[in-house]
Amino acid sequence: MTTATIGPSVASGTGARRRERPLGFVVSAIVLGLTAVILAWTVWASQTRTLSSQAQGRLNGALAELLYTVTTAQSSTRGFVLTGTDVFLDPYRQASEAFPSALDAVTQTLAAARVDGEEVEVVSDLAQQQMTFIQSVVDTRAQSGFEAASTLVASGVGREIMAELRSATRELTAASNAVIENNMRIGRLLGWGQLALLLPALGAAGYLAQLAWRRQEEARAGADLLSDVMEAAPVGVAFFDAERHLRRANGEFSGIVSATGTKTAKEWLLPVLDRVLATRTSLNETGFTFGEAGERRAILSAFPTKGAAKSQGGVGVFVLETTEQQRTKAALGEASAQLAAIGDNIPQLAWMAEPTGRIVWHNRRWFDYTGTDAASMALAGWSNVIEPEHAERVDEGYRSAIATGEPWEDTFPLRAADGTFRWFLTQAVPIRDGDGRVVRWFGTNTDVTKQRALEEEFLAAKEVAENANRAKSQFIANMSHELRTPLSAVIGYAEMLEEEVEDLGQTHLLPDLKKIEGNARHLLSLINDVLDLSKIEAERMDVFAETFELATVLDEVGSTVGSLIGKKNNRLVIQHDGALGEMHSDQVKIRQCLLNLLSNASKFTQDGTITLAAERTSVASRDWVTLSVTDSGIGMTPEQVERLFERFAQADESTTRKFGGTGLGLAITRAFCRLLGGDIGVTSEEGVGTTFTIRIPAIVEDTIEAADIPTGGDASGTGTAGTVLAIDDDPHARDLISRFLTKEGFTVRTASDGVAGLEMARALVPDVILLDVTMPKKDGWSVLAELKEDPRLSAVPVVMVSSLDEKRIGYALGASDYLVKPVEWDRLKEIMDRYRDAPGGLVLAIDDDEDTLSRYAMMLQRQGFEFASATNGRLGLQRVEERRPDLILLDLNMPVMDGFDFLAELRADPSRTDIPVVVLSSKDLSAGERQTLNAAADQVLSKTDVSLRQLAERIREVLPVGSVPSQDAPPLDTGASLIHRPTPPTE
Repeated sequence: MTTATIGPSVASGTGARRRERPLGFVVSAIVLGLTAVILAWTVWASQTRTLSSQAQGRLNGALAELLYTVTTAQSSTRGFVLTGTDVFLDPYRQASEAFPSALDAVTQTLAAARVDGEEVEVVSDLAQQQMTFIQSVVDTRAQSGFEAASTLVASGVGREIMAELRSATRELTAASNAVIENNMRIGRLLGWGQLALLLPALGAAGYLAQLAWRRQEEARAGADLLSDVMEAAPVGVAFFDAERHLRRANGEFSGIVSATGTKTAKEWLLPVLDRVLATRTSLNETGFTFGEAGERRAILSAFPTKGAAKSQGGVGVFVLETTEQQRTKAALGEASAQLAAIGDNIPQLAWMAEPTGRIVWHNRRWFDYTGTDAASMALAGWSNVIEPEHAERVDEGYRSAIATGEPWEDTFPLRAADGTFRWFLTQAVPIRDGDGRVVRWFGTNTDVTKQRALEEEFLAAKEVAENANRAKSQFIANMSHELRTPLSAVIGYAEMLEEEVEDLGQTHLLPDLKKIEGNARHLLSLINDVLDLSKIEAERMDVFAETFELATVLDEVGSTVGSLIGKKNNRLVIQHDGALGEMHSDQVKIRQCLLNLLSNASKFTQDGTITLAAERTSVASRDWVTLSVTDSGIGMTPEQVERLFERFAQADESTTRKFGGTGLGLAITRAFCRLLGGDIGVTSEEGVGTTFTIRIPAIVEDTIEAADIPTGGDASGTGTAGTVLAIDDDPHARDLISRFLTKEGFTVRTASDGVAGLEMARALVPDVILLDVTMPKKDGWSVLAELKEDPRLSAVPVVMVSSLDEKRIGYALGASDYLVKPVEWDRLKEIMDRYRDAPGGLVLAIDDDEDTLSRYAMMLQRQGFEFASATNGRLGLQRVEERRPDLILLDLNMPVMDGFDFLAELRADPSRTDIPVVVLSSKDLSAGERQTLNAAADQVLSKTDVSLRQLAERIREVLPVGSVPSQDAPPLDTGASLIHRPTPPTE
């Protein structure tokens, strides 16, 4: 590389000189001559300095040899002092013999090195004193024994002399090194001087001088680096010349030689030196033992070094103590043997792998099972034992685990020696060192064939059970539809017959019809209980939350059970502080729980009091509602209370015989309470009474939000069913009537006395007037008489609402109907429906049950609607195409096209998205189905939960305002459905 770098530059300079003029050539010749003279002088000066440095180096070597000789003599006497054995004096005698020549070598180098003779004399004197002291120690031990010799050694004289000797030697060595450094410094100055003198004319010569200087520096730095490396090396390092003299050694080497002893060291070192010097070849890793008992081990490597000529080369030596490595190796061998023994005796197949994943060991059980051996496994790996269809997947998983260092687990079949396959759970874990590096993997293969067979049997049994459960769920769904549909028909026809016989005046038939309706509803209630219980057991019961006023629910529940409680001459008391506020929960389930408890209380209480109490409390920043039902009935024993909430269980068998019931009500109540995030408890005393307490959160979580149900408007809104004037001096009565009729779609105005009532009637000319009798200023009879005398008001129907049962007088004065307070709201609603503005419009009913369609037709015809029908969703879409209906009544379970698909296609057309749809079905809806219907339908009703009268109310609520039959609309195709025109009501 140097030649390649310098060559072009030299060539270029030569070409330039050839083009110079003669005068320049002469000048160059003179300069070159001067350069030659200066170079000659430089060579002489450098040689002088080199000889001086060499002399100083020989002096340093002689001093080191002298110190080594004295140190060897001192070290060898220690064993003799301790044991008295003459063999330990051999190194001492050899050192004593070598001492004069070592001392002479120091003296001979004085003149060449030009060192102060007094300093050398000090070193020589100290060395002789130390040798004399060592001789005295040997003589004392030989003549006077161990104690005297120990005392002499302990005096410290020898240590002091040795310390002074080392100090003097260091000083001389330092002085010698200073001379060498000075020579080098002067050499550098000469070089810079030459460079300053010759640089203008002899750039190339200056460059060569600088290169020489750099090489000298690098050689010096290399020598320093070699010294540092040797001292830092973890092995013993030494260099010998061709005469086997030690030239340089580090502390590790000296320590090993010291521990071995000079004689012993010669025994393992000299043969090696001789062999390398003779053959000029390296000798690697020759082992030997050392130490007092030969308990330490080391290995020696030697190599030839080059000198000025091949014959002058020496020997380099590396010595590495391997005592700990040998011990570790022995311990590892023992541990490996133990691990192999353990691995061969564990019940699993076992193996180990390198960090790269290459498997290097299998236990005996592996070979016994697979019929392989170590050689075949090393050649083919697991490819011959894994079932082929699993091989790629298993290999991919194994390689992924190796790459990430994560434990590996997989299950796959392995081939046995007889060719059969068995399933094994294979697991492998990484074994890490202290730094977290993976040093190997350990894996096992556990036979899980039996467990897998059991698991497959379990999965098969589970699938059978799940199929059975699905079949059961489907059966329940079918039964829900099949049982509720005919019962709905029975109830519907009973209601219709009740209205017919009442209109015909055949009231003697009403009790029997009421029994039919009551028993049908009772049967429906029992069926609903069983179906609810089935849904609870299958965990298919959902919570549909809505926000409602709790006090209103309590009042409505009280009104519902009022007649039931009165049958046994009981009294219902509702207690709360009026600050119950709103709840966000499943109102339907809360109602059912309260109705169950109140029904039970009424059943087991006679001539007593039943109390429904409510309280709202806050615990841990969460509001809770406590509802309790207390009766003064027969009570229960502790044994009866224990099994009270069990399904199909009652207090005792006599209870069933005497009071009836299925024993499901309380079980369902508790399930509902827990579903709402709360629970129910009971306290009872036989002969005193019973208290059931429900505690549920005011805001239930994790629910399905109930769809908003449109209502007829608030008390201040404007209804579409007509205008009603209520005249009553009782503000509570006015408020209740106003709220009730507003909800029914009427516009309500009120007056607090007869005079104000007459003025409002003349101003409004309402569609209906509700009139009390006992009022200030002018009573109801007077108001009624004036109304009938007024030509503008005489045709307005007047319904008397009074606490006086004077129907004869009322009818005689021209009243249209008469109600006795307290008002039966169903009866008031029935009366008001007669005077409601007929909404008209076309209603399309889609249901596969002909009886249901027939009942819808009769009910809607009586209400003034046009009616059309279809027996499946596909026909229903055709009817919509033929004529757009004002409202659709839709069943869900139908052939050809069910209600869900019908809704999807209906709403897919933008022009039909505003057609109101009321879903009527006996199907138990899942949460997903209910959400779907809430998004597409206006109302979702259960056939079994609404009567025909209630259905008519819902239709009025949903039907758009102003829906009237289209006079020029085309007639419907009557092939698959019938259209019924409204008929005027009969008198």
